Amino acid sequence: MTRAGGRRQPRQDLPAPRHAASFSVRCGEHGDDGADPDDAWLVEGFASAEAAQDYARRFIRAQIEDLRQDAASAEALRAAYYRFGEYARAEGLDHVAWVAHCIATPATRKQDTDYQALDPQR
Repeated sequence: MTRAGGRRQPRQDLPAPRHAASFSVRCGEHGDDGADPDDAWLVEGFASAEAAQDYARRFIRAQIEDLRQDAASAEALRAAYYRFGEYARAEGLDHVAWVAHCIATPATRKQDTDYQALDPQR
């Protein structure tokens, strides 16, 4: 659209640009029970809740797999995870159910634990 004087007038009928939603994962150490905020961090910039959940799933699985070799039983592995492991919380992810699944079902592929490949800031 052009107005008098040759200057373009912005179109009023176009929708405003939409900003992409950004989702995040909160990570931290189980052992400190949130007492030290320096032991918690936020991984930001995921394009969807599902992408954030995938990152959190892989992160949790990596923690459990790192502890698995020293655990004599599933209960010992669960206790070790909640004492020494690091958590990852994402909106919509059932953390407790996912931890139980990971303990009962060992990872079989490298990508199952490769959370860094999904880091949007990488």
